[in-house]
Amino acid sequence: MKKIFGSVAVFVTTSLSVQAITLEEALIAAFLNNKEWAANKTDKRAAEERYEQAILAFLPNVSGTVSANRERTDRRSSFLGVDRGIENVESTGTNMSLTVSQNIFNGFSTTNTMAAAEHSNNAAFHKLKSEEQGLVLSVVNAYTEIWFCRKRLDALKKMVENLKNTMQAQQSSFEAGMATPTDVAEAESKYQGAIYSMINSETELMTAEADFERLTGKQADDDMSLPDFSFELPKSLDKLMEKALTSNSYINMTKLQEQAALKNLSAVRGRLSPSCDATLSASKSLSKERVRGARQLEADPKHYSASVTVTVPIFSNSNGSNTYSQIEIANQEALKARFSAEDTVLKVKRECVVNWNKYKSTIAMIKASRSAVKSAELSSEGNIEETALGMKSNTDVWAKENNLLESRVNLAKSQKERIVAAVTLLSLTGDLSVNSILSNIDIQKRKCNKQRQQQTKG
Repeated sequence: MKKIFGSVAVFVTTSLSVQAITLEEALIAAFLNNKEWAANKTDKRAAEERYEQAILAFLPNVSGTVSANRERTDRRSSFLGVDRGIENVESTGTNMSLTVSQNIFNGFSTTNTMAAAEHSNNAAFHKLKSEEQGLVLSVVNAYTEIWFCRKRLDALKKMVENLKNTMQAQQSSFEAGMATPTDVAEAESKYQGAIYSMINSETELMTAEADFERLTGKQADDDMSLPDFSFELPKSLDKLMEKALTSNSYINMTKLQEQAALKNLSAVRGRLSPSCDATLSASKSLSKERVRGARQLEADPKHYSASVTVTVPIFSNSNGSNTYSQIEIANQEALKARFSAEDTVLKVKRECVVNWNKYKSTIAMIKASRSAVKSAELSSEGNIEETALGMKSNTDVWAKENNLLESRVNLAKSQKERIVAAVTLLSLTGDLSVNSILSNIDIQKRKCNKQRQQQTKG
């Protein structure tokens, strides 16, 4: 996790000095401002502390006590019938002791507890890594969603304008007796449908911007461009699954949680084994006694003891819970952890298949959309020329332009989905991190700058 904050430190100066929100700045802001990420880090620190506490359980218990007391007794004394008056007897005492108690054997309960804490600590590391990947994926998805929603909204505004012109043209034709009421109604229906789509697109854009602000603590900038990524992904679905089953952070987390639950079960079972404890203690007492103001007695005894105790548990019931019920609870928790680990493997396999096919389909969709855009552009240019010659009506031009806009929206959607699918595949293989994203963006920037320099020289 230290690498994350190293990258943040490197880029934070740039992010504060530039007004436009780039993807790098969005990621940095997310790891600095996101409250859910801050809460997730506390779980990791708590797991580390529990592990250190489990290690310290091997140390002995050391306790010291100091007690002091003071007493006074007034009594009347006599000798051979002669009253000697009231006699004052004062005594003070101080006791000091030091006790050291060390467990020698407890059925390996302490050892298994420490092993369970170690597995839990490692599981917390993979859990935090999985949550880091989830945050990166969420930021990338929110960022690209804003870009796509804006592209679609711009296209829909233009389409609404074209359909409005088409509707007005149909009404004029109807008034001139060149169109039917059906043509006018159809044109109005398309226009109203486009208005609904535009309003719905505005709502989706506001939702995406709100989600982006929730993740990063920053408002989306008006100028947000689609990031350029070039990731090294597995060559086939089998390679993807093979790597995911060994490197996926969520799978590793659940497997370690299963090991922790098994060690915890062994620790609880160890409480039924005999335990052996050794105790060493040393004490010292100081006491004084005064009778009528004169010191009569002073003692300074010292006491040492050593003992070894073997305890055989038979039945222990504390706060309504006994060892046998605790064993059954720990056994059920171990079974739950095993089932969760197995279910996680199946879920990751499914995600691999779904996102691999989605990634491949988006690549094919990009090619098809580019061809459709090119074809629509040529058709639109031809219609403009034919309209200038009086061979085509404005209605035909607007219809072709709307087809071009739809093709461009489909292309933008496929480009956005390709990036999200690629980042999702990286998260499945455990290779996704804020460092990998920032490094990839930096490499792409260098390539672009190099190509520009070569073009300038040429």
